[in-house]
Amino acid sequence: MNWTHFLLWLAGGYGLYYLIVILSDLARSKQQTVTSGNPHELTFSEQVTPVQLATQAAAPANSPNKNELLGTGGVPITDLFRLAKQEAIIYTRGVSF
Repeated sequence: MNWTHFLLWLAGGYGLYYLIVILSDLARSKQQTVTSGNPHELTFSEQVTPVQLATQAAAPANSPNKNELLGTGGVPITDLFRLAKQEAIIYTRGVSF
């Protein structure tokens, strides 16, 4: 037996296996009767009421730099270059998730 015959037998075995699985699935689906609607439809019965949250100002009005990223710890691009020259950026530290 060479590799070609082996791979053909292997492919035939897998094909036969999947054919049997598909035919058995079709036979089981014909035996089940669905009483109402789609058998794969999900329904939920909980009541959800929307709540409006209080709105806040996105950025303070007296910000010295308008391009600054607030809330993410970001810095403007000019400060980024200054920090890189000072070697103040830690870029080898692990990221925690």
